[in-house]
Amino acid sequence: MERRQFGRTGVEVPIIGYGTATLGHIEKDVPIDAGVAALNHAIDRGVTYLDTSPDYGSEHIVGEVMKQRRDEVFLATKCNLRTRDGVLKDIHDSLERLQTDHVDLLQIHAVNTHADLEAVLAADGSIPGVEEAKRQGLCRFIGITGHARPDVLARAIQEYPFDTVLIALGAADRLVSGPETAFLPYARERGTGVIAMKVLLHGEIDRRDLALRYSLGLEGVSLAIVGMKNEAEVDAAVEIAENFTPLTEQEDAELVEIARELVQKDAEQQESEDGGQSPLFWLHDTNTLAWSYGDEPALVAY
Repeated sequence: MERRQFGRTGVEVPIIGYGTATLGHIEKDVPIDAGVAALNHAIDRGVTYLDTSPDYGSEHIVGEVMKQRRDEVFLATKCNLRTRDGVLKDIHDSLERLQTDHVDLLQIHAVNTHADLEAVLAADGSIPGVEEAKRQGLCRFIGITGHARPDVLARAIQEYPFDTVLIALGAADRLVSGPETAFLPYARERGTGVIAMKVLLHGEIDRRDLALRYSLGLEGVSLAIVGMKNEAEVDAAVEIAENFTPLTEQEDAELVEIARELVQKDAEQQESEDGGQSPLFWLHDTNTLAWSYGDEPALVAY
């Protein structure tokens, strides 16, 4: 599998990473032993970037694998709280579940509004917490994530030298928020490592090959996070990655039309009387966590 430079970190990463939300709260039917087997199989196939979060309920499953294979992977987790002490509590709790003494990347999660970014950058906010975690050797690199507003993340990397950004960069995001123009040029200019998420549109898109190749073909993207529940799904994603080529113009046009139908359907569901969470829920994610959480974050499945 192709490996790429991870921004200015000096690290090379495989072009797909394992998004472990599918092993936690999102897919409650995945037993621990099955999740461990899927992770081990992925590492064997070269998927050595593991993405988790305290939100996902999968850190303890990743931890079972880390007992034997920590040195083989690049391990990333997240923190939700917007205070220095909250971040430090988050990372210590995560490390206990992950059964390791450090992660490679600690990401300030779900910065979806300018209000959240202000809280992150405050004198007693998230930044002092992740910097202290780095000083203590609890993480190697500092990142930020966001779902719906690429302009917020563009501002973030202009105001603080984040090593990486995890951002929604699927075909649906192209039609709704335009991160290719609102964010990626700033990341390229600063040498920021870019991780694409929501590339398979939360499993709503049938042409997974086109969707994954689209995100991997964007200039400046280091890797794409893919959710996988079992060995078969790992093999399917790896096959696409191992044979990666950028989309042709015809394939790109086909993908846009598929995504357009899904986005339109999603918008109609948002406007319906019964409401509920739409399949493309992150497109509407403007929750300000700094206002929503107290000392403890709620469990949310991003």
